[in-house]
Parts: sequence; structure tokens; C-alpha cells
Amino acid sequence: MITRVLGSLIFLPFIFFYSYILGPVLKIVLLPGGLALLFLILGPKAFMQHWEAANSETKQTEPTEQGDVA
Repeated sequence: MITRVLGSLIFLPFIFFYSYILGPVLKIVLLPGGLALLFLILGPKAFMQHWEAANSETKQTEPTEQGDVA
């Protein structure tokens, strides 16, 4: 019984830290870093083509009927 309580007291703060503190910090660091790496690999022209293609896909209108898909 005491081991389970002690284990929970140790485990729960780490879950909170990884979920609410480290997760957003990693997103802030890794997303721009990944985009910069893609920019270096593809080059500026190809990167912008892919960026615009991905951006235009997200701005399409929502389907009005259940059967309509983009």
C-alpha cells in the first residue's frame, strides 16, 4: 500500500511535467527546426512549392455533404 502511494507521488509530477511543460517546449523548438532542415535539404524554391501546396490544402472549404471529400 505504501509503495503504491509513494509511487504515485513520484510518478504524477513527472507526467505533469512531460505533458504540460516539456511537450509545448519541444513543439516550439522542434517544429521550426524541422522546417529549417527541410529548407536546407530541398532548397528555397522546392520548399516554397511544397509549403504553398500544403497551405492551400488546409484552406479548402469544408465539405457540405458527408460524401464530399477533398
